[in-house]
Amino acid sequence: MKTASPTVNTAVKDLLARLLASEDLTVQHSAAAPTACFDTVNRVLTLPIWEEMDNEMYDMLVGHEVSHALFTPADDWQGFVGDDSDTPLRHMCLNVCEDVRIERKIQTKFPGLRRDFSKAYKSFHDRDIFELKGKSVKDLPLIDRINLYYKGEIYGQMSVPFTQDERQWLTRLDAADTFESIMEIAEDLFELTKEEQTEQPEQPEDGDEGMIDALDGQGEGAGCGSEDSEKTEGGAGAGAGAGDEESEESAPQSGDDSGDSMDDDTDDGESADSTEGDAAQGDASDDLSYESYQNGSNAPGQTQHNYEQARESMRDTESIEYAYHDLPTADLKRIVVKHDVITRHWEQYWNRNSNAGHISDYRSNANLALREFQTRSKPIISHMVQQFQRKQAADASKRTSTAKTGILDTTTMINYRWSEDIFLKNEVHPDGKNHGLVIFLDWSGSMGEILRDTIDQLLILVEFCRQAGIPYDVHAFTSSIFVENNAVGNDWDRHKENALLEDSAKQWATTDGSLKPHTFQLLNFLSSKQNNRTHTEAVKNLYYLGRCGYYAPRGFNLGSTPLNEAVLAALDLVPEFQSANNVQICNTIFLTDGDGHSIIDRGYGTKNFITDQKTRKTYAVNTNRGDTPALLQLLKDRTGCNTVGIRLHDSKNIKSLHYRFWTELGWEERDKMFEAANVAYRKDHHFVVEGPGYDLFLVVKGNLKVETDALEDLSDDASTTRIRNAFIKSGNRKKSSRVIANRVVDLIAV
Repeated sequence: MKTASPTVNTAVKDLLARLLASEDLTVQHSAAAPTACFDTVNRVLTLPIWEEMDNEMYDMLVGHEVSHALFTPADDWQGFVGDDSDTPLRHMCLNVCEDVRIERKIQTKFPGLRRDFSKAYKSFHDRDIFELKGKSVKDLPLIDRINLYYKGEIYGQMSVPFTQDERQWLTRLDAADTFESIMEIAEDLFELTKEEQTEQPEQPEDGDEGMIDALDGQGEGAGCGSEDSEKTEGGAGAGAGAGDEESEESAPQSGDDSGDSMDDDTDDGESADSTEGDAAQGDASDDLSYESYQNGSNAPGQTQHNYEQARESMRDTESIEYAYHDLPTADLKRIVVKHDVITRHWEQYWNRNSNAGHISDYRSNANLALREFQTRSKPIISHMVQQFQRKQAADASKRTSTAKTGILDTTTMINYRWSEDIFLKNEVHPDGKNHGLVIFLDWSGSMGEILRDTIDQLLILVEFCRQAGIPYDVHAFTSSIFVENNAVGNDWDRHKENALLEDSAKQWATTDGSLKPHTFQLLNFLSSKQNNRTHTEAVKNLYYLGRCGYYAPRGFNLGSTPLNEAVLAALDLVPEFQSANNVQICNTIFLTDGDGHSIIDRGYGTKNFITDQKTRKTYAVNTNRGDTPALLQLLKDRTGCNTVGIRLHDSKNIKSLHYRFWTELGWEERDKMFEAANVAYRKDHHFVVEGPGYDLFLVVKGNLKVETDALEDLSDDASTTRIRNAFIKSGNRKKSSRVIANRVVDLIAV
C-alpha cells in the first residue's frame, strides 16, 4: 500500500459535485470502484480514485457524471440495450450519442465547465488515449468519427471529415434534447453500423483532410472538414472551436466519462442513474462489455473502447481504501437515565440504609461540607452573575439604535431654525439570543482523584445558571450500565437486572456500514427542569458521590470514557434541549480527563470518513486525533451549537501532553507551542489548545481547588504583611481556580 497523494483536493470536488447537481449529494471515493456510479435512492455519487489528475480533468469527469445523474434515465437505458448478441453494439451507439447530449446540457447549465472540458480533452489527445497515432481518421467507421468529432474537433484538437450525407447525424445530435430522441438516433446509428461491419464504408469526398496525426493538435478547428459545416444551436458549427467559450450557443457537446460514459456507469449493472439493488443489475455487466465485437483496429466503436480502457488505467489501483461510515440511530430512552429516575434510585437507597450507621455518618458529613461550600461560594456566584449581567447590558447597548418616528416633537420643534432634530425618537432594542448549557461530565475511573474538585466547579456553574435564569442539563457519561434499585427488603431481583442489562444492548440501531458505538449510559444528574426540592436533593447526592463513592447505590460506578458515544447521543439530545427550553444558542460542554475509545475499525491503509445523512456532509477522520474532532464538527453542523472541551489534567506539569495536541506541527513549531502552553499552565493553571474539533478547548489543572476564603490558611497571630500578601495571592488563586465558570460566563454573555 502507498499513502494517498492526490493532486487535487477531493473535498473541494465533492462540493463541486453538489453544486453541479443542485442537490446535497453524498459524494464518496473508492479505490475499489472501477468506474463512477450514482445511487438514485440514497443519492450517493461514487467516484474512483484517479492518479495523475489535474483540476480541469477532475472537474470535467465530475461534471460528466453529475450530468448523467441528472439527465440519463436508468430504466430506459437498460431497455434499449437489451440482452442479446447485439447488446454490446447497441450499448456503444447509445453511449456515444448520449455523451453528446449530457455534456452539452451540463455545459449549457454551467458555462464555466467549457474551459475544463476543452483542457481535459486536450490532455486526453496529448496522451493518445484514442490510439489514433499513425492512423487515418477518414478511414474510421462513422460511429468513431462522430465520437472523435464531439471529443476532439469541437475543442480544436483535430479535424474530422464527413460526407454531406453523414453530416445529418451531427445535425440530429445537435438538435437532440431528450433521451427519447437520443435513442432514436442511436437505433438508426446501430442499424447503419451493422451494415458497415459487412460493407466497405463510403470514403469522405475530401480524403486529404482526413490524413492527420491526432497528437499534433493542429486541426483547423470545428467545421474544417466541410464548407457546409454550420450547425444548429449548441452544435459544432465553424465557430465552435476551443476558443469560442464566450458563445453559449456553440457550447462543446461531449466529454469524458468518469464512469466510462454510460458503459462505465453500468459496469456493475447500474447506469449512472441506477438504483442500488435494482433488478436491472442482474448479469448486465457481462452484456455491457465491448470485447465481444472488438475484432480489429477499425472495428466500430474502437475509439470509444480505447478511450474507456485508457480511463480505466487512470485509476490509482495502489491507493489506500476510503471507508465511509453512516451514523447509527440512538435510542435515547435506553441511553439517558432521567433525573427523576435517579432521584427515586437515591430515595430507595437511603431508605434501605437508614439504619446503617457508617453510611448515615458519611451522608451527614457530606451534607455539612456541602453547606459550608455553598456558603463560601455565594460571593463568587454573585460576582459571576453581576459580571454576566454587565456583559449582557453592554451587548444590548451595542445593539441599541435610535429611530426617528416621523412625528414632530412639539417641545423641540421651536428649534427648527438651527436644528433638524425635531422629530420624536424611539430606542430600538433588538432581542438578544437565548442561551442554554448542556454539560457532559466524564464519569470514568481515571476521574476518581479529581472528581471532588470537578464537582465543586460544576456546582458553581450550575448555581450561576440557576440565578441567571439560564436553562441547563448535566449528563455524566460512563460505560457502566445503570440498573435501578429494585430490591425488596434486602433481596436483589437478579432477573430484572439481567433483563435491564440485555435491554441496554439495544441502544444503537446500526447497519453494516455504520459506526459501531459501545453500550454506555448518560446519567442526568441535574436539570433546570427540577423543582427546588428535587434540585436540592440532587445536589446533595452528587456532592456525596464525589466524596463517598464507595458507599453509593449500584449504577453509579465509574467506568471507561465513552466520549464519542456521548457526542453521538448529543446529536439528538441537543435539539431536544433546544426545543424544550426555547434555546437559540446551545453551548455544549464536555468535561473529561482523556480521550474516548474509537468507534471505527481502523484497518491498515484505510482512510475513514463519517457521513451525516441528514446534512449530506462527509467528515474525514484524522488518524492522529481520532474520531472525536470529526464527530464534534458533525454535531456543530447538525445542531448549530457551540462546542467547548475542558480536559482536566491531574499533574503539576504537562510533560505527558508534549506530543498530544501539536502532532501536526513541525518539531520547532511544536516545541514553541508546548513551551507557551507550559508557561500558561504553571501561571494560570490552564491553557487554550487550537484545532482539536472544539470551538474552545481548555486544558485545566484537574485538582484545582475552588478558592473562596483568602484567610483560610492564616494563623490567628498573622502579621499585617502576611495578611496583605495572602489577599493578593488569594485574588490570583481565586481567578485561576474558577477557570471553568469564568470561561463559560464569557461564552454565554453575548
